[in-house]
Amino acid sequence: MAETETTIYQRPVELLQKLIRFNTTNPPGNEAECISYIDSLLTNVGVKTTILARDSTRPNLIARLAGRGDAPPLLLYGHVDVVTTENQPWQYPPFEERVVDGCVWGRGSLDDKGGVAMSLSAFLRATAEGLVPPGDAVLAILCDEEAGGWLGARYLVDNHSEQFAGVRYAIGETGGFAFHLGGCRFYPIMVAEKRVCLLKATVRGPTAHAAAVVVRGGAAARLGSMLTRLDQARLPVHVTSAARGMFERMSSNVPFPARLVLRQLLKPTLADRVLDLLGPSGQAMYALLHNTANVTEVHGGEQGVGTPAQITATIAACLLPGYGPEDVLAELRRVVGDEVEFEIVDDGEIVYTA
Repeated sequence: MAETETTIYQRPVELLQKLIRFNTTNPPGNEAECISYIDSLLTNVGVKTTILARDSTRPNLIARLAGRGDAPPLLLYGHVDVVTTENQPWQYPPFEERVVDGCVWGRGSLDDKGGVAMSLSAFLRATAEGLVPPGDAVLAILCDEEAGGWLGARYLVDNHSEQFAGVRYAIGETGGFAFHLGGCRFYPIMVAEKRVCLLKATVRGPTAHAAAVVVRGGAAARLGSMLTRLDQARLPVHVTSAARGMFERMSSNVPFPARLVLRQLLKPTLADRVLDLLGPSGQAMYALLHNTANVTEVHGGEQGVGTPAQITATIAACLLPGYGPEDVLAELRRVVGDEVEFEIVDDGEIVYTA
């Protein structure tokens, strides 16, 4: 390996650019080539790596830097798969990793190859400088995060949990970013995790030959009604203990009137109006106070000239800590009515509730 590669940790922007060039759009993922490149960076400086995979074309990598044993292991983790760029307007080609106006442009620069580049750079630097941390540093580079982690994080936890024995703290995606409010800069710390739940919504209607009759109230019309109601509705506000602690601490550190505005987010009857007043900042905070539900797939119809008897839609619901699938189902039924049949496809997993 060229010397420039063994010292690439000194140039994290260049490292990020190299990672972006791998088209790891999920599906299908095809993360193997990207993981192989990361593996070569580590093994060529003497780091022992472990490759674990349910599917050989979709591997995960784990490396460990031995510590003194005075502290629990610290986990650095990230994923190299990215979401699609299909039918999206891009100012610059998404896999050409251009640097413009001091920023790296490309799919994955934020989610999550930028995070991978930072963690990998830190790990390589610690290795090069002979750092012996208080506890082991564990680096996990994962596949399949964007599709639920079945081949990535879930596979590792279910089948290779020994790799994470003793870990109490982790640095991963979304860690370390800053946001500004009321003239102050804040660095959020994750203390709770939302739970992803997949639901199937089914609408039914009369079938007929499309050339023979105009069908009123068919499955397609009922689907349209459901989608419109979901688009226009807001699910109820819930102030969890984690959100309350966050807004109380933020409000105590900003001047008036921002202090007063933030305090109103703790009142369910006022929270949505305050979020609207906050503009883009309010949009970023919306998910902290609501269960959310978005339609991600629609299936229906078997022939071009017959109206479908039923149409199904997949809904990805993200649940606040302390709430389960039945809670969001009750909220959705109040929005769309009784004509829609719901089924829980995947109830997700509760990670941690603060």
